[in-house]
Amino acid sequence: MEGIPLAQLPRAAIAKSGVVPYYAQLAALFRDAIVGGQWEPGRPLPSEQAIGAFFGLSRTVVRQALAELSAESLLRTEKGRGSFVRGPRRAEFVVQELRGFFDEMSQQGKAVSTQVLLLETTVAPAEQAALLGIATGSKVVQLDRLRRIDGEPICLARTLLPLPRFAGLAGQDLSASSLYEVLHRVFGVDPRTGWRTVEAVAADKATATRPGVRPGSPLLLLTSLNVDATGEPFEHFTAWYRADRTSFRIDVGPATHASRG
Repeated sequence: MEGIPLAQLPRAAIAKSGVVPYYAQLAALFRDAIVGGQWEPGRPLPSEQAIGAFFGLSRTVVRQALAELSAESLLRTEKGRGSFVRGPRRAEFVVQELRGFFDEMSQQGKAVSTQVLLLETTVAPAEQAALLGIATGSKVVQLDRLRRIDGEPICLARTLLPLPRFAGLAGQDLSASSLYEVLHRVFGVDPRTGWRTVEAVAADKATATRPGVRPGSPLLLLTSLNVDATGEPFEHFTAWYRADRTSFRIDVGPATHASRG
């Protein structure tokens, strides 16, 4: 995504003789631009050095202003890459509907991008093999992906698909399309039912790096088993969502039977 050019930085001057610290003035200018929608989520800011030269401020002052905005969840900083605009809105997912990440976010008008981190054949862990209805030691396709919304990392997802049913998955482009669309079009999968659980967990070293959070940060762990129209489990899915950028919605209706007790 194209960065914010210096010409689009707020033109208001930093008052050099006042009671408001320089970093607070700079943070206020950037805060107004982000909250006011002038800078869209995912866009990178100019370098600290360039911002400092533009406003006549030291890099220390600029860094302090950006740190304040990061603490307010208006910016995110990636080591070696710089600072990026972070949208104030959370991504909302409907837990009980059997839809994929790509379809659900696209329907909300969000720009979805996928980075395939791993696509390989491996032996299914015993617990996942039992859930998929395959023998212990059976092989599966493991697909690990980093999912972004409007350029911002949102979740790290791991999908296990049984073999030999999905042996041709490696030949498909999974970076710009819905996995469910590919499974339906190429393999004839008709998703019908399944179950999902959501729990709060703390990010460890492995799950913190890709979504861009610190170890110990809160994540929402979504685990899912999906079943096709024939009653056969076809997918075991685990995803670690950033709790600061994600919410899950559960729609409820009347009970199907009278409660007792």
